[in-house]
Amino acid sequence: MKRPHTICLMATSIDGKILGHTWGKSPAAKKLLSKFEETHEAIGIRAWIVGRTTMEKDFTHFENPIYEQGTDTIDRTDFIGNHNAASFAIALDEHAKLGWKSGTILGDHVITILSEKTDDTYLRHLRSVGVSYIFAGIESIDLEIALQKLYSKFGIEKLMVEGGGKLNGSFLDAGLIDQVFQLLLPVIDGKTDTSTFFEIDNEKREDLSTLLKLESFEKMEDDVLLLKYSVKK
Repeated sequence: MKRPHTICLMATSIDGKILGHTWGKSPAAKKLLSKFEETHEAIGIRAWIVGRTTMEKDFTHFENPIYEQGTDTIDRTDFIGNHNAASFAIALDEHAKLGWKSGTILGDHVITILSEKTDDTYLRHLRSVGVSYIFAGIESIDLEIALQKLYSKFGIEKLMVEGGGKLNGSFLDAGLIDQVFQLLLPVIDGKTDTSTFFEIDNEKREDLSTLLKLESFEKMEDDVLLLKYSVKK
């Protein structure tokens, strides 16, 4: 299977929590959280993927999905909204809940990954605003199919997986993560209900654990550590 080399990048507290907006609004806290975007840009991979919840919270800002009526029937074939795009923002949206007003985010072309049960009215709107979409399953999304299509249709050779915890866990459990990059921030969260780096339902967990090999570590400004691991296959 040809697919992108996949790196999971997250910023975490020392107790493995990932929801930085709960860590305070002080200048020091905001500066720590800015390390994520700085590291993302420094790595230089031009394709990133997040789950629906993360995309909705941070990028589409809870816009309602838009449905466009029409008389034409839309085949369940993949749609490329921009054949010249060089960078990509990718959303996993099995239930077609994201509300898109544009085909770009921060200059990156939007690709949304859907199931074939998505209604024509939703697809019609995606086409009208230039959002690319691919189908990766009939009723639910198969991540392997999704990655194969990102590679073959968009030429994406490297991909950053950037949360939330459930999306990270789904990729990990499917054996589709090659490296883990952890920005370890000098913060303790301590709350039991905060999301963690990887979250997998117990009944769905394929393996008891995933073993990693430490490739490198770097001490950055403000006592932040960048830990780079490879996943032992």
